[in-house]
Amino acid sequence: MKDVWEKDASDPSQYHVVEAKRGREFILRLTTGADVYLAIQQFAKDKGIRFAKVHCSFMGGFKPAKMLFWTPDPHDPGNWHTETTAVFDNLSMVVSMNGVIHPRIEKGEEEPFPAIHYAIGGAWDVPTVGGHLAEGTIVKGVCEVFITEILGIDVLLPSGYDPEADSAPESWYKEVE
Repeated sequence: MKDVWEKDASDPSQYHVVEAKRGREFILRLTTGADVYLAIQQFAKDKGIRFAKVHCSFMGGFKPAKMLFWTPDPHDPGNWHTETTAVFDNLSMVVSMNGVIHPRIEKGEEEPFPAIHYAIGGAWDVPTVGGHLAEGTIVKGVCEVFITEILGIDVLLPSGYDPEADSAPESWYKEVE
């Protein structure tokens, strides 16, 4: 049985909401050779950040750029959550980057998970495409990212979630003091 926040909308105007507070704000500078995913994850660990919004990248080049695309599951057409990694080896420019950092349970331990969408393009032989940021996206030149810590929320996991047996679930949030 699904929790209310997991169910399909019963009305087109239905939504779920929590109120959060803004915490510390950072501008993160990554230079040639940095892995965007790993650097943002390490930054969150170093600063003790559980939740944050990644809301802008105002410069950046990648070589290679790796992103996850949703792809059909040939064994289960109803499974819309299958992802495949696409790699763009030519130098590309970041067009947009945004997402969140939130905790995820891996091997029974909580760690920061950068769930980031980004779009690249603007380079020779690189189409304008977007997807989920994948480990292995390497900075060429400089990439600067705005990150704002989010306070006043905690993770709300699905009922019956077993961190030892289940993969990382979709989650929602609850307000805390």
